[in-house]
Amino acid sequence: MKSIRRKSQLIIMGLIMSLFVGCVGVDPAGRGYSIAVPMGMINSTLANQFPIKESRSFGTVEMLNPNVLGQEGQDKLSVGTSFNITSMLMPNGIGGNLKLSSGVRFDPVSKNLYLANPMVEDLKFQDFSLAKYLTNDMRNALGLLIAETISKKPIYNISKAGMGTGFVKGIDVRNGQIFLTFGL
Repeated sequence: MKSIRRKSQLIIMGLIMSLFVGCVGVDPAGRGYSIAVPMGMINSTLANQFPIKESRSFGTVEMLNPNVLGQEGQDKLSVGTSFNITSMLMPNGIGGNLKLSSGVRFDPVSKNLYLANPMVEDLKFQDFSLAKYLTNDMRNALGLLIAETISKKPIYNISKAGMGTGFVKGIDVRNGQIFLTFGL
């Protein structure tokens, strides 16, 4: 009984503190109060995990500088990253940029947020003369490889941010922002 009362007091204090900051709102689905996660915190979490190199049969793919942005009016996030592919046939490599749209998922065990179901929106190569030799299947495979790799990396940890996870009722993307919804 004391434990439940203590948790309730901590959540109430947290909500009151958040009201002063101005980032708390009522969840539209009525699950509780929602707090927006700042994109700066998400991008700094990702920046600490990159660059990443993945070795594949066709060569090595290096992913650099992912950046998560909100899409105003959308229930998805926009994720951009640059990449470089090297192989025996291309020792200097070919670089490019990839744009994804993604939702968010929560892992209750690790208390981490991850990108969910990233979809390739746009794939551009910097050296267009080399890009014309890649088939659509090769471009799609490359885009999906990068999307899959990025989705395995946590973008935010709720417990490291000082928030309790016992009362998390939902995590979703609304109007281009990630919201954590807390309730009793």
